[in-house]
Amino acid sequence: MPIIPARRFAIQRLRVGQSIKVIDSAGGQVIDTFAFSIPSTPAFPRYMSMTHTRSTLHKFLPSINESFLDNRRDPILTIVEDTSPGIHDVLYAACSPERYLQLGADKDHDNCAKNLYNALQQFREPSFSHVLKFLESGWMPDPLNLFMKVNINGSDLQCLNPESKAGDFITLKAEQECVVIMSACPMDLSACNGGEPSSAKFEVI
Repeated sequence: MPIIPARRFAIQRLRVGQSIKVIDSAGGQVIDTFAFSIPSTPAFPRYMSMTHTRSTLHKFLPSINESFLDNRRDPILTIVEDTSPGIHDVLYAACSPERYLQLGADKDHDNCAKNLYNALQQFREPSFSHVLKFLESGWMPDPLNLFMKVNINGSDLQCLNPESKAGDFITLKAEQECVVIMSACPMDLSACNGGEPSSAKFEVI
């Protein structure tokens, strides 16, 4: 079974109807998850968008058999199974060099933004060359932070230790041909991962 290495990433292309099962192998590990439609349009990428999903469904997270939407409000990934407590974050941006500097760490600290960039560099798809240019200009899509727990108290947000246990998984079905990038979040300066970041696994069904 393929591995998402601790602090690193994995990338997987999906055909319509295929599903990807993302497994929290050790428990308590956040997986920043991105998806891009194939082929990518030259004007601007089509990508899984938490903003468009929330505003269309009028709730934070889709339920089982409901879809995350792309930035044209079309379904891209549908939740078909979730054995975790069902707690996932759709509000926090991917960790980045700038965020680690704010936290007093080195700008070269491993981060999900860099993992996304490196993953797309490895993706041999001609229509994706311009996506890297958008990332280089400072654009970053909002991730689906699988297994991440965020407490909402009025206007305040607080990261808490994840409640997912070893072996918990979520399965997402592709509604479009797409590429999915999964980053085993390297955050070790907050409760985000509940301790030292760990690896995870995935399976294409």
